[in-house]
Amino acid sequence: MKTQGMKSFSARRLGAVATIAFALVATSITTGFAADPSFGKACTTEGVSTGTSSSSLVCTMGDNGKLTWTNVRLGQSTGAPVAALKASPGTIEFHHFRPEDKAVFASIIAKFEAANPGTHVNQVIMSSNDYTNLAYAKISVNPKAAVFVTVRGGQFDQFYKGGLLRDISSDRFVRQNVIQSALTPGIVGGKVYGVPYQSLFNDPLYNTEMFAAHKWSVPTNWTQLLSFCKTVKAAGIIPFAWPAATRGNAGQIMNSFLMNSAPDLATLTSRIQAIDTGKADLTSDWFVAIANKYKQMADSGCFPANVTGYNDTVAPADFANGKAAIYPTGTFGMSTVTNLNPAMKGKMKLMSMITVDEKPLYQGITNNTFILSVNAKATSRDQNIARAFISFLATAPIAQEYAVGTSQHVSIINVNYSANIDLLNTSDIMGKKLLLAPRFLFNNVGTVRNPLEDALIAIGGGADVTKTLADTSKTIKQSFGA
Repeated sequence: MKTQGMKSFSARRLGAVATIAFALVATSITTGFAADPSFGKACTTEGVSTGTSSSSLVCTMGDNGKLTWTNVRLGQSTGAPVAALKASPGTIEFHHFRPEDKAVFASIIAKFEAANPGTHVNQVIMSSNDYTNLAYAKISVNPKAAVFVTVRGGQFDQFYKGGLLRDISSDRFVRQNVIQSALTPGIVGGKVYGVPYQSLFNDPLYNTEMFAAHKWSVPTNWTQLLSFCKTVKAAGIIPFAWPAATRGNAGQIMNSFLMNSAPDLATLTSRIQAIDTGKADLTSDWFVAIANKYKQMADSGCFPANVTGYNDTVAPADFANGKAAIYPTGTFGMSTVTNLNPAMKGKMKLMSMITVDEKPLYQGITNNTFILSVNAKATSRDQNIARAFISFLATAPIAQEYAVGTSQHVSIINVNYSANIDLLNTSDIMGKKLLLAPRFLFNNVGTVRNPLEDALIAIGGGADVTKTLADTSKTIKQSFGA
């Protein structure tokens, strides 16, 4: 793969600010730059980036108040990305929850094995729901599961506390091949225990062709969203193909409900932590307000009939086949949609799901997840193979193969998305003010987040708000032994 130099960009796009609430992610789609950016020249918008190449620039404000293009350090060090480590002969297992990625990973693994004769990597794949519930139990007693993934938040925390994550901070590929801001979910106490491979956007996908044909505008506030649902339903189309029967993806829209529910991130974090630790319950005023908005969406016809039985097999199929206008999960759902209907390629974009009428604090959700880790309980040889495999995945050509083949944005430096129209079409979300998915601030997944999400799903299906939240609060309270 050729390094993306400044002159080689065929297109460019905004990069989001790299703070705890944002993610800087690779992109290359057309923007309104009047001329090619160059070091030291004036620029107009602070935080705008030319991409995630090792030679990219970012618009920064100097002490004199002037905006100029400057070099951006994407990795933890200033060193150029490094080649993959070599692996010793041997066989390990790679555990993950993306069956839709099996073929792409098989191709990548074949290349890894060819580069390392005598080395074999076997995929062990579960559904996302099964992986949430069973992965820790299975991997903790299986040292051959030398490399595995976890989800940001509660699951990563569970594996860390269980002593299953090896510290990989000293590996050069971690410091030099991975976008530094994307590493945050894999860091504990300043040490890196995993590489978040995917940079996702947990925002609703909409069918651009359908919107154009019906002359619909993308809603930009709460009143418009409810009105939109009524209009779309009247046309005989499902407004939101919300997969309420599949908790894992049903919960994605909760990110959008949460993101503008507090005056600032600190308040939102404090509120979530209070519920997550049993200091507050679901009858708190702010959470009742969120639940009432689920009810408003249901009352406005936003969801399909019998939505609590509507799963994540039917939902993407309805969206792919033109029966639904919006699939409210995220960019990770695009490959499923295009596999179901290849004609949908290039016809999906992301919308900001705004649940307030005033100016929103945030305009969308991002998440760095699918965290690749080395099993600390594997043998030394198998750990070395696992490190080599992750380093292979962290090289630009391989990360690009994964990104293009699966329609997933990635956290690796020097990846070009020009070969995948869906990645390009959804990259404009990066120019908006994004919040790192707050759903994953709930660390007590089984005892708090799951019943909480089940309550919201039930309300979206027509259950009484007051009774559902009170009953669920009692269930959560009992789980804390109160």
